[in-house]
Amino acid sequence: MKTIILAHLKGEEGTAAIAEAVQQAVWRQARVVAVSAAGDASATPVYSSPEARSDIARAMAEAGVEFELVLARDNAAAQVLELAEGYAAELIVLATRKRSPVMKLFLGSMAQQIILEAECPVLTVRGN
Repeated sequence: MKTIILAHLKGEEGTAAIAEAVQQAVWRQARVVAVSAAGDASATPVYSSPEARSDIARAMAEAGVEFELVLARDNAAAQVLELAEGYAAELIVLATRKRSPVMKLFLGSMAQQIILEAECPVLTVRGN
């Protein structure tokens, strides 16, 4: 079965990414493997809340999309890339936050690493 990887962040960015992942999964007739992280900087804790995982599960179930929730590890970017390779994903849906170039330089960026290293297309999604 086709697979989409959802790289989720808490907040409105994550909500928008969930909606896009659902839309892409329905359109592509794919399942979603979701990794939910609290932040996109390498210096911040990555573990998401149970509420965030519940939001993902609810949206997928309501749309009738097959899904799997994966607990985030310390390096969520590497984890997303490994999952994409392991599942031969056809798309990564990536929640992103606006950050200045200086902050990206000092803290790193999960999104930047995924965009630069992914072997499949990456669709970035920002909140309103």
